[in-house]
Amino acid sequence: MRLLHRLVRPLAVPLLAVVPAACGSAPPPAPSAPASDPSPSSPAAQAVQKSAGKSTPTDDAPEPAPSGDSGGLPTACANPSAAFCTPPSDFVDRLCAKPHQGAALALLAHDTPFTRLYVRGRVDELIADEEVIVLRFHAPQKGGMIVGSNSGSYDLLRWDGTCSMAMEAEVVTRTAPPHATTAHVQWHHISAHVQDVLIASSDAVKKAHAKRGKECKGAMTGDVSAACEKADRALVAAIVDYV
Repeated sequence: MRLLHRLVRPLAVPLLAVVPAACGSAPPPAPSAPASDPSPSSPAAQAVQKSAGKSTPTDDAPEPAPSGDSGGLPTACANPSAAFCTPPSDFVDRLCAKPHQGAALALLAHDTPFTRLYVRGRVDELIADEEVIVLRFHAPQKGGMIVGSNSGSYDLLRWDGTCSMAMEAEVVTRTAPPHATTAHVQWHHISAHVQDVLIASSDAVKKAHAKRGKECKGAMTGDVSAACEKADRALVAAIVDYV
């Protein structure tokens, strides 16, 4: 993910700087082991990190780096001694202000340290067996009116760059299913620069992109043929597999 991270990191600088910070019960998944700052390895991940300053109105990577990470996107646990490896909370506020497809690819790349969870079944916008990463864990309430199972909740990042907030702990598990699913990666929400890197770095992405172009004839949304939908799914699968 080395290249994807390097490209996203610069793209992250303008956006995060201007968005203000906002924003039957099973026990929560087991704590993840503390992780040190990894050395990103995928060309696509470096590409997203390196794109700072090349963003356009459609680019979706988050902007400036939170304190303590001058590069743009965090690559290590905010608190190595915490139960879950998560990005800094102030970064999460800015990340979740709107969808950021490029940042999601970098943060969900398979060699990042952030804690992965999997959805037990379809819940709201989440799909069964969907892979997500933990952005924050909200501990159970103590005292007062108890809402829901009171086993705590998570803020989660999906592969499409959106955040699912305050999902109850029992809807997710640390155990990976035989075949994990992902939210649908939005190719047209990936910056042109990162698209080029993905195509150049992966033969599978290159072939799937060419097939999608042939079947969809440039269409990104709206009514499309079954062949176009199939080709689009194949492109998403190639991207996820590569990243």
